[in-house]
Amino acid sequence: YSDEFIASMESEAELGEAFVQGRVHRALDLKVGRQIVVWGKSDSLRVTDVINPLDNREPGMVDIEDLRLPLTMARADLYLGDWSLAALAIPEIRFNKNPALGSDFYPYATPSPKEITPENGGGNTEYAFAANGLFSGWDISFYWARLHDDSPHAVVVSGVPQLQHSRLTMGGLAANVAVGNWLVKSEAARFSGVEYTGAIPAYTRSDIMLGADYSGFADTTLSLEVVNRRIGDYDMSLNIAGVPEDEWQTAIRYQGDFLHARLHLIALASAFGKRLGEGGFTRLSAAYDLADAFSVTGGVISYH
Repeated sequence: YSDEFIASMESEAELGEAFVQGRVHRALDLKVGRQIVVWGKSDSLRVTDVINPLDNREPGMVDIEDLRLPLTMARADLYLGDWSLAALAIPEIRFNKNPALGSDFYPYATPSPKEITPENGGGNTEYAFAANGLFSGWDISFYWARLHDDSPHAVVVSGVPQLQHSRLTMGGLAANVAVGNWLVKSEAARFSGVEYTGAIPAYTRSDIMLGADYSGFADTTLSLEVVNRRIGDYDMSLNIAGVPEDEWQTAIRYQGDFLHARLHLIALASAFGKRLGEGGFTRLSAAYDLADAFSVTGGVISYH
């Protein structure tokens, strides 16, 4: 294995979630420390869930809830009847962990260019705001964030290629509606300042997710989620760089709980492309809870 791959695996021992939390007013909570903040309604795909980066070094192995990397932040939550407002200030800058040279999931024969990570705090601090409304049979959330793109783009500086992260502005919303045994969910987000390798200007991108969960069977949930990501003002430079105007992603999921909810079976198929022909994976897994804090999991993944 390469030194880069070994170093990436050794970093597993870093600090995870650690925070202090308290109520400073009857309707105001404050939480400071390393945290994970989940936005949006989707279980398998990401549109408005943009706060925490992901550990992508072994793609497809586990669900998104086990991939999020905590960030140091200060969070304030204000509760007003059916609504809650959240404000976040995030001084720690970290990005997705991707496969390194030597990993089975690294697709190239040479190391990737050096990735430039901005310094923590100061003008690089990220900010985010959310308004969440919870009502009978439905809920809705509105989001705004000023943050760095977790996915880098390549640029050449003084003849040396390097990976940089754009500063993005995101506005979005997400909603759930319960109809009998169905849960209909949707998310939409618009990003500005998105940069791509080989294309000079910054672009806007609109992401839309539609999905539904069905729980009409005992202890079983079926779900379907579809995301479309579309670049605004698409031009020839993006076409030459090989960046498509539209990207599609689909996830189909089965989850069943058995033996008094101690055995959990999951089947997940995730695929890219409008006709599902651009790659993806299928994962079958089973987890058994031996105790409240101890479980055993096994499964198989097929990559396409």
